[in-house]
Amino acid sequence: MTIDFSREEYSYDDLISDAYGLSIKYNKIIQYVTIGKSHDNRDIVMLRLGTGKKYILFSGGVHGRETINPIVLLKITEFYAKQYIEYEKNGYKHNYLLRETNSNVQRLYEDMIFAKCVYELLQTYTILMIPLLNPDGYMISLYGHKSVRNPALQSKLKRIKYNYSEWKFNGRGIDINRNFPCRSWKPKGINDYAASENESKALIQVFHQYRIKCYLDFHSRGKCIYYYRNSMSEKYNERQLYIAKRLKNITKYELVDPENEIEYGDSGGNTVQYFSEHFNKPALTIETVDENAPFPLDYRLRISTYEEIKLILFELAGLL
Repeated sequence: MTIDFSREEYSYDDLISDAYGLSIKYNKIIQYVTIGKSHDNRDIVMLRLGTGKKYILFSGGVHGRETINPIVLLKITEFYAKQYIEYEKNGYKHNYLLRETNSNVQRLYEDMIFAKCVYELLQTYTILMIPLLNPDGYMISLYGHKSVRNPALQSKLKRIKYNYSEWKFNGRGIDINRNFPCRSWKPKGINDYAASENESKALIQVFHQYRIKCYLDFHSRGKCIYYYRNSMSEKYNERQLYIAKRLKNITKYELVDPENEIEYGDSGGNTVQYFSEHFNKPALTIETVDENAPFPLDYRLRISTYEEIKLILFELAGLL
């Protein structure tokens, strides 16, 4: 199977089918894991890519309307798995050809070296890939309240006057990226409390289950990288800046000024803030897609986004 960017419509069921398909095709290197259930009883899926004992975590689809990154993260998973399997199958040929000096080999040299490095990377690390943390919000942003199967949740959503193509929230109308217990978190109402949502709990469980070396959360929009943590030490932020600069070189995305880490009036409590404070390991937010791209996001943005971010993993592994 191949992750197909040309399908304009790409539902949650399509994503689940593709994720499972990757785990079947690349069963030596990919494992399919369910890490929790959404409030509308949809599986929250994670792919484990690699065999290493060190872990890197990527997540996407925290906000429902950010519909480009989930399929792009699956495509990136496929890209690295394919490199691994092809090198495992043909590595002895590569090693022989690398000793040759003819011009034909010279043209293939960089590709062969890259494949070998990916093979070694995935024997050192296991990449935990959560392409879609918020499946309910994703479906609401694509199809409106009719996509919600639970009658009580659907009835609640019907009463909310909102442009569904701009829906950031989960199936209960909660912004998951403002739901993590950390120093910046503030209650947004009398009944609001941190880690109240199934999706938040599922990600927190993954944080605590694995000894994760680095965490990247992919959002849209802005083509920028958030790296600074006001709640963390100068030493921590120096390392964050070093990693962010290297990822900037790969993506050509801008670095967000430290003073803009949290916008005025923001209630705080996002994924990377929680991870930074609880584990003291690198955690960055990568914002894909142009700042002015309208919602719903054009499916044709998948190709450019993929090309911009597909080498982040390769670069990152060399920094940790």
